[in-house]
Amino acid sequence: MIDEAGNPVPLHETYLHHWVVARYFLRKGVQVLDLNDRKKFNSSDYISARNSGICQRDALGQFYGLGSETRKTATHVPDPYGIEVGNPAEIPAGFEEKWLLNVHAIDTRGVEDKLGCTECKCDLYNVTEDEYGRPLRPDYKGGLLCCYDRTQCRVKQGFEGVRRNLYLKYTVKWVDMDTSVVPVKVYIFDITDGWKRSSNSTGMNSEHSCKVEYEIEPCRTTELADNGCIDTRRISLDMPFGGYVIYGVAHQHAGGSGSALYREDGQLLCSSIPAYGDGEEVGNEAGYIVGMTTCYPQPGTVKISKGETLILESNYSSIRHHTGVMGLFYILVADEPPKPINTLYTLVQSQTQDSIILLTILWAGVALMGVVTVIAVAIRYKLKREREDGRVLLGVGAWLKEGRVEVLDINDRKKLNSSDYILARNSGICQIDSDIVQYFGLGSETRKTATHVPDPYGIEVGNPAEIPDGFEEKWLLNVHAIDTRGAEDKMGCTECRCDLYNVTEDEYGIPLRPDYKGGFLCCYDHAQCRVKQGFESVRRNLYLRYTVKWVDMDTSVVPVKIYIFDITDGWKRSSNSTGMNSEHSCKVEYEIEPCRVTDLADNGCVDTRRISLDMPFGGYVIYGVAHQHAGGSGSALYREDGQLLCSSIPTYGDGEEAGNEAGYIVGMTTCYPQPGTVKISKGETLILESNYSSIRHHTGVMGLFYILVADDLPKPMNTFYTLVQSQTQDSIILLAILWAGVALMGVVTVIAVAIHYKLK
Repeated sequence: MIDEAGNPVPLHETYLHHWVVARYFLRKGVQVLDLNDRKKFNSSDYISARNSGICQRDALGQFYGLGSETRKTATHVPDPYGIEVGNPAEIPAGFEEKWLLNVHAIDTRGVEDKLGCTECKCDLYNVTEDEYGRPLRPDYKGGLLCCYDRTQCRVKQGFEGVRRNLYLKYTVKWVDMDTSVVPVKVYIFDITDGWKRSSNSTGMNSEHSCKVEYEIEPCRTTELADNGCIDTRRISLDMPFGGYVIYGVAHQHAGGSGSALYREDGQLLCSSIPAYGDGEEVGNEAGYIVGMTTCYPQPGTVKISKGETLILESNYSSIRHHTGVMGLFYILVADEPPKPINTLYTLVQSQTQDSIILLTILWAGVALMGVVTVIAVAIRYKLKREREDGRVLLGVGAWLKEGRVEVLDINDRKKLNSSDYILARNSGICQIDSDIVQYFGLGSETRKTATHVPDPYGIEVGNPAEIPDGFEEKWLLNVHAIDTRGAEDKMGCTECRCDLYNVTEDEYGIPLRPDYKGGFLCCYDHAQCRVKQGFESVRRNLYLRYTVKWVDMDTSVVPVKIYIFDITDGWKRSSNSTGMNSEHSCKVEYEIEPCRVTDLADNGCVDTRRISLDMPFGGYVIYGVAHQHAGGSGSALYREDGQLLCSSIPTYGDGEEAGNEAGYIVGMTTCYPQPGTVKISKGETLILESNYSSIRHHTGVMGLFYILVADDLPKPMNTFYTLVQSQTQDSIILLAILWAGVALMGVVTVIAVAIHYKLK
């Protein structure tokens, strides 16, 4: 929003509730002066041209729309896709296509309750009827029906507002339609959709009753421990369409903590989490959602099948009452992936007569070179000697001196001579004095978090070039499990609160700091969290069940390095000539103080921490995931310009069964970018963000972010060379002769085409 002078207007003065772009067909000769004239139409003069679904009737007919998050949310449609406009085949005879922009802005200057005004609470607008004079339901507390055109939210006594004109500033990019543009369809999902799977023979039900907005009741005191006062809603939807997803984004209001779209098996299709402002300046207004993360899958990688069941999830803080909130999810879908461009056929089509003759001669030369290459490869294979380096790939490593040292368990490390043990850490970026040395690790989210390393990548293990002379490589698995059976305070036990463990010293007998309330130092081996009086536990043995996949190392496997970022990293940009500082002080865990009453309106009691990190490395990201504790509401990694690299949001359980335990994080969404699409440059600045609910005190929480990075892209698969490598010695010679014959036939064909074209 801007004023008449072109100055941007902050959300705390005028709240942009939403804007939507809609399409319609109007009978030729009928004139519309403004949107309200639609009420005076003859119904036969106006046809709504809705998006492609899936809501019915008058609900959510727009093609696109956002709200307060507009300034920092990516909205571009990536090449070569586009939203088709003005297709004559879609316009009814006698009509013309029109587009409208509907803007809903709320003036909050001088109001008594800014958040209440933005949530359209009916008592603040002093309305009991909707804009058409129909009485509101007695239980309707707030929403769109109470903040329609020309209503005014209650202001403080004596306040006089100055009338002003505001505008929505926007840019539309368009191109002429041709065969290179792939049209996309717009689909909008709504968390309030009352759709249910039908019991008829097809199992499909086309009735989608979307209410658009909903109300969130404040949580009870008991829910603080159960679910962190997070209102989570999930619905299942059977898809009446199929295609390739090329864009996705959610729309939420203040209090939202993220939304996600999953397949029925739990695989994440797209997650979208809000960024909250923490200042006064435009684009960073405290307490408002100023951006939503988006998804731009690599073309052809995310396909939805017709009839497939998807799960939509929307999360809001429920520490206070909310009215008129939304849980929408937009996706753009293409029926087909883009066609390959720059084929030989299109190149030939673009040439002149003389250049075609030259092109045929060049291709003839290439074909002859191919004959020589094939024979050379066959001879090389004949002379090649087999080699093996004994390496394999797996998913904290260490080197021990051969034949001298035996380790029975992890505690034996304390008894080692320092010269017998070398720690093999991950690739960074935390320093040697940090506890973040592992290659990978998770917690309560393990069961529902994807951890596979995608082909053709792997974590390299057993590389002789990396093992010091006289040492052998070892791996250990460290498991930290807390017995909470019969505990007085399960959540407090999982957060390792020192008073519940009755400890004042760490496991080495060193006194704890007076201000240290909880964390690793209080729940070490053999420590016991306080149980209810009279409780007697039965001793039992537990095990961590896991699967390791490994393959023999060869040139087709691309090794990856593991980097772990920590929100507690005390790194600062150096003032020296290079601007780089290699000191990363990672504390691993931190404490969250409970929010004040005033924070409810300012930031929804969400503790948001951000740090900037200059990258000492470069490469291609192939996997990403965050690790958070109960109370976490998501983490994200951005470029300095705000572009999202990866977001990871938690899934909370809501039952008693294993894998769905109420109040615990039972899964984290992950990122698997298409190879080559997410590159980090050495020296580039990245922003790490971690969000937690601060409605209660938390100790020992974490804000880690793992990424796997490859130095290089995988080599093209199924090339001629790899095909040759896979053959036996005799078949290689035969294959070489066959390819030589094919190449010679190609030469003859190309020359014949050239002569034919010359004589044509």
